[in-house]
Amino acid sequence: MSYGRLTRQIALFAGGAAIVGMGALTACSSSAKDSPSTTTTTTTTSAVTPSPTEKAVAPGGPNSFSPTVNPNPPGAVCREVVGNNCIR
Repeated sequence: MSYGRLTRQIALFAGGAAIVGMGALTACSSSAKDSPSTTTTTTTTSAVTPSPTEKAVAPGGPNSFSPTVNPNPPGAVCREVVGNNCIR
């Protein structure tokens, strides 16, 4: 028997064994399912209503969804770059 044919037969056997094993495990499992209880319970809680949120941006108004930008002034800045050296 050639090596390739033996490999295919081993793979076929392993696949068949896996399918038979899954079938056996499915057949052995309990088929009785828990039925949901028919009693109903009601719980009353006083929930705080959430505050309304802004859903749209006013036309021409500021965009309230973007953060305010306060850029820091730049630190030491080069006046001139000469040969990859910063002259301050």
